[in-house]
Amino acid sequence: MYASKNNLKFEYLYRDAGNYKQFGELVFSNPNNLSAEEADLKLRAKLIDKEYFYPSQVGVPKFDQSDFEFDSEWYEFSRFSLTNQNLTESISIETFISNF
Repeated sequence: MYASKNNLKFEYLYRDAGNYKQFGELVFSNPNNLSAEEADLKLRAKLIDKEYFYPSQVGVPKFDQSDFEFDSEWYEFSRFSLTNQNLTESISIETFISNF
């Protein structure tokens, strides 16, 4: 996959019941030149309480998690940022957001 100065990085995290955090990021192509702010607004409108999502429902890889019955399966959206990192995903940012 290629690098472009206009790729968008999706940053997210999982917080367990003990408040331990695991962080992840995915890099998407951005063919329509969305700003990080535009992508943020579009995604937050689709999230639970404008912050949470179920990773398995939207194609986000799950972290290894503990088996505590009181841990949540929700992940938290952190932010989007423009990046020149190589793509990690084969779909565009618009397609990704539409999955929510």
